[in-house]
Amino acid sequence: MGKADGKGVYTWVNGEVYDGEWQQGLKHGYGIWRGLSGDSYIGEWYESKAHGYGVHTWKNGDRYEGEWKMCLKHGTGTDLFSNGDSYTGEYYDGKPEGKGQYTWINGASYVGDFRAGMKEGKGKWRSAKGPLCNSYEGDYHNDRK
Repeated sequence: MGKADGKGVYTWVNGEVYDGEWQQGLKHGYGIWRGLSGDSYIGEWYESKAHGYGVHTWKNGDRYEGEWKMCLKHGTGTDLFSNGDSYTGEYYDGKPEGKGQYTWINGASYVGDFRAGMKEGKGKWRSAKGPLCNSYEGDYHNDRK
């Protein structure tokens, strides 16, 4: 990322606000964006796109903290969903891909491989925490055992 030219606050007529660094008229460097709908992003920018490390919070309460590439989740990060579920692991072009762990609010979890947002490859599923639970360890394809 190149060096920012300066800092400033831009307010759009629709109520969106960006407070942060700029380069040649584009959001670039570190900044905070708050959207009209209640969404927000705090983190690194590159040519007006979320790029680098940042935290995006959606109006519904979902939250992602991690690495971004041109406005897509890319690298490692954590999704905390408003329903209580969570995913921590690797992302590629906005979707879980690589190694990760998905945990449901009821205590069930899957640890293993993901591809294009689905369980794919080797993994282990457990129905709950603790030694007394159903479990499966093996191959997954298209999100299924």
